Amino acid sequence: MYSQKILAVVSDTHGNFNALQQVMERHPRLDTLLFLGDGMREFEDIQSLYPAIPMMGVPGNCDYGYPDPHTKIYFCQGKKLMLTHGHFYQVKVGVEYLMTAAAAAGAAAVLYGHTHRPIAQQEPNGLWRINPGSLGMSGSYGLLSVGKKIEFQLCQL
Repeated sequence: MYSQKILAVVSDTHGNFNALQQVMERHPRLDTLLFLGDGMREFEDIQSLYPAIPMMGVPGNCDYGYPDPHTKIYFCQGKKLMLTHGHFYQVKVGVEYLMTAAAAAGAAAVLYGHTHRPIAQQEPNGLWRINPGSLGMSGSYGLLSVGKKIEFQLCQL
């Protein structure tokens, strides 16, 4: 009944386009790329190279001049994924505000960056909290599998 969709989750490229291109080359059968900010220029460039792959991104605190909303909702396999960079939710201080906002939005998972620290955990209420870390600085990113359930795999270049 449910087919699995594979989504790459990347954040914080900070000018490292090569790392983003490596992710795309390693996973040629991606269904979607989700970009969580601090590297919108690289995100725009990768969109032009892979126009057939659906992509969604949000700007980060270092993405000056991008008027896009800092939080977006992406629907996948009947599940609501909340995307944000995290700086508006003060995630370097704590994730309470972020988690409250994600629960209020009815999200199955909240995806964020900003801290450069990867984490993937499912809260007791079922909500997934996922941060792929910094692709540009440490080479970390994630693969999100969405079907009947959500699974996340942290990856390293």
